[in-house]
Amino acid sequence: MISVIIPTRDRPGTLHRALRSVARQTYRRFEVIVVRDGGHTVEPVVDRWQHEMPITLLESDTPHGVSHARNRALAVAQGDHVALLDDDDVILPHHLQDAADVLRSRWADTVYGQAVVSPTWIEDLPRERSHLPHKDYPFDPAFLAVANTIHTGAVVTANPAGGPVRFDETLHHCEDWDFLLALHASGHRFARLGTVTSVYHQVPRPGAVHSAYQSTPTPFTRARAVLYGRWPAATGRAEEYRDWFRRFDQRLDTLIAHGMSIPPHVYEHAVRGLHATFTDRRSPDRDLLNRLLPIASTALGGQRTKAFDLRSEVTHAAAR
Repeated sequence: MISVIIPTRDRPGTLHRALRSVARQTYRRFEVIVVRDGGHTVEPVVDRWQHEMPITLLESDTPHGVSHARNRALAVAQGDHVALLDDDDVILPHHLQDAADVLRSRWADTVYGQAVVSPTWIEDLPRERSHLPHKDYPFDPAFLAVANTIHTGAVVTANPAGGPVRFDETLHHCEDWDFLLALHASGHRFARLGTVTSVYHQVPRPGAVHSAYQSTPTPFTRARAVLYGRWPAATGRAEEYRDWFRRFDQRLDTLIAHGMSIPPHVYEHAVRGLHATFTDRRSPDRDLLNRLLPIASTALGGQRTKAFDLRSEVTHAAAR
């Protein structure tokens, strides 16, 4: 059996769509655990789907964070495996079946499907999706220590209840990345599924990424620094790529601090560009950072050009 874990807070509409995507699964040996991490009640949403599938609702009036919510669900999960799903994402009908087929073979402990990243709410794959970012990377533990290439909602893993791995409740961003690194360190064998099995929503407003980009240093900058300190780079080349991401974070924080807009999906584009050169065993593309986050931008309304050089980035980084 697979336990599908869905933390939620104040997003009843998207929770309804997430549950609908679970109800559409062709694989039927599953339970659902919804964890309300503060916010308004979700009982009406859960009740709507109770007759379609078994759902356990865990509730807390006080928000403790997504890591705490997932750990609460792991403590009561009955499945041999657990599937992770955020309340604003959806899984496609074959997701659990595809994962179960691989896990049944016992040559992998954690599997993940490929994901489409969408800036609009969708529940099925669009006919034309080549313009959308994809998280479709083969498993590479060395690169996973540089950047997270796996979508949370695409993961199905052996229930970690019998071991030490849990979500770090001190992390409120990148906690899923940390969890994957911990699973790998504990000996989990990873496998990527051959198809797109989920949709990762990155809507402009409101959205977790958009909200995180409202202050500097961003929560992603801080979380990445924590994870880089916790998990050693596997190779010298991986450390070189980590340095690129440190410069990426400095540049991003500088632009946000100056009130500049951030291109959509900039992190996804950064990972795509870096993965290509990393796989070819080359150094990072020296021009990639300037293409993704140019340091000169013309202000709206015909105002004069604002330019930022690397010195401003270094100054900003030092001020943190």
